[in-house]
Amino acid sequence: MLVRDDTKPPGYREVFRERDFRALWAAHALLNLGEVMKALALSALVYSRSGSPLLSGIAYVAGLLPQVLGSAALLSLADRLSPRLTMAGWDVARAVGALVLALDVLPVPGVLALSMLYGLFDPVPAAMKTALLPELTGDRGFVPAQSLMNITVGAAQITGFAVGGSLLALFGPVGTLWVVCGGALLSAVLLRLGLRIRPPRGTDSAAITPARALATTWSVNRMLWADLRVRRLLLALCLPACWIVGAEALMISYADEIGSPRAVSALLAAAAVGMLIGDILVGRFATQRQRNRWALPLSVLLGAPYLFFAAQPGIAVATGLAALASVGFGYSLCLQGPFMSAVPVESRGQAFGLATSGLMSCQGIAAGLTGVVAETVQPSVGVAMAAVASLLCTALLGRVLRSRS
Repeated sequence: MLVRDDTKPPGYREVFRERDFRALWAAHALLNLGEVMKALALSALVYSRSGSPLLSGIAYVAGLLPQVLGSAALLSLADRLSPRLTMAGWDVARAVGALVLALDVLPVPGVLALSMLYGLFDPVPAAMKTALLPELTGDRGFVPAQSLMNITVGAAQITGFAVGGSLLALFGPVGTLWVVCGGALLSAVLLRLGLRIRPPRGTDSAAITPARALATTWSVNRMLWADLRVRRLLLALCLPACWIVGAEALMISYADEIGSPRAVSALLAAAAVGMLIGDILVGRFATQRQRNRWALPLSVLLGAPYLFFAAQPGIAVATGLAALASVGFGYSLCLQGPFMSAVPVESRGQAFGLATSGLMSCQGIAAGLTGVVAETVQPSVGVAMAAVASLLCTALLGRVLRSRS
């Protein structure tokens, strides 16, 4: 049962008054900044070693590939381990990994294997972090806090590309990895000194073993998926959005189709700006009642502008459409509160991790399918077809998107 709270939501300044949140936010910013710079450095390092664009591309996403497997096997640990110790310890482990890579002693297969190994465990501290937000800021502060974290990811990505590119030019991949190592250590210090000790949410006191972690993860995943309300919310968080990511994956080929290949950065930047606006609009200004009402219209907005790509609009119009559509990504913030209320507190970390890994999986599938479609039709038609798929998912999930009780 959602609370029909029409009071003004807490502002970002109010959320930042919480000392623990400030530490978590700063570590989150350093994490995302470091991950972008590490991906650039590894891609450059592998390319300089192998001369292979394929291996360079794999290196860029190697840490993302195993996260679905990690989510399926290890997510229960997000509710059974101490948040401060786990997140700070993981940052130390990240620093060690960056150190090993910076020493430049691993062959290319070893570089890829190490990156994938870290990706396997990444979902646990990430889920733990999201589940910790309502404990730090209260239920009313959860959505603004999540909005801030989303905005920070976007800002860190933009900054990371700029800073990472400069570091690569100045110091090369190895020097950049040393900077990543230092950033991870700083993040660990912030978490260790800035977060208070909190007990795990899970109530299972049995010893943690790999077999038990796997069994518990599968058991809780089945329990969450069996709950009709949770299942509908999971689908709503994943399906409308994933097809738009698939549409965005065609922006390079679309820009080439309309004769403006160099303008693809403007299209993608416009989409990022639109997403930022949506996060601020929903996370900072919308009351709970407004968020309940806006979920469905924003989900429709997410897909509708991309329908016009079938008419092959010029770059100026296409950029405006991409920005307008991406405001609709704010619909997911509208669902965060209901999702948090629908899942058991003791499984909150695993539930948020399941939503994140589900979205990543759906994005990969959608991007692959739209790419296959674009091989047989024009990219503009592929973008429009992805929009149709998103709107169809919105229509099928309309009940949960417009639910206010």
